[in-house]
Amino acid sequence: MYDKKYKCPICSNITVSKKVFTDKIIIKSYDEDMKPNYEGVNPLLYSVVVCSQCFYTALEQDFEHQVSPIYMEEVRKVQNEINIPEGISFSQERDHKTAIFAYALATLFYNAKKQPCRVAEMYLRMAWLYREMSDKENELKALARALVYFEECYTKANLDTEKEPMVLFYLGEISYKLGKIEDATKWFSRLVTDYRNVNSFYVKAGRDRWQSIREETR
Repeated sequence: MYDKKYKCPICSNITVSKKVFTDKIIIKSYDEDMKPNYEGVNPLLYSVVVCSQCFYTALEQDFEHQVSPIYMEEVRKVQNEINIPEGISFSQERDHKTAIFAYALATLFYNAKKQPCRVAEMYLRMAWLYREMSDKENELKALARALVYFEECYTKANLDTEKEPMVLFYLGEISYKLGKIEDATKWFSRLVTDYRNVNSFYVKAGRDRWQSIREETR
């Protein structure tokens, strides 16, 4: 890993965050919901950057983007309510708990910026980290929150044809994991029908899952 510097778009502070060398990222397998399982360092722990001064948080690829003045008041509200427990450092190596805290901060800021698709992604990644900790209860709680925001993402965001299969896949997959079989069938059906001619691994995985659900429920 190495230290990378970022300029905070809110307070202009130069903050440092750990980043994993690309050639050191080794994926050994995927779970059924596309969660990558890494060998060695887990880059999921370092995907979000947290400003060390004002605690503004976003995914690394979003962090330095300017925040629209429209959302600045909501962002400030979030900052005023943040309480960082003593001893937590986001610029050092992170354990799972620190990473989950960073994702939780990211959900607050993406919510303030009215980005439900990103909020959904943050909760999904939190669920994955809880899974790695074998914390089933919190994994399911995070998945339930992810589902709410994926639904909002699907209904309110202008999704492009590249992103929509991913959103439909997670609407189906998370519904299935939460025992909402009817909803899962509906979302997977929509995915494989609307995107039957699209070469996407989300479509393929959705088709496989859809077929297995149909066999289960016969």
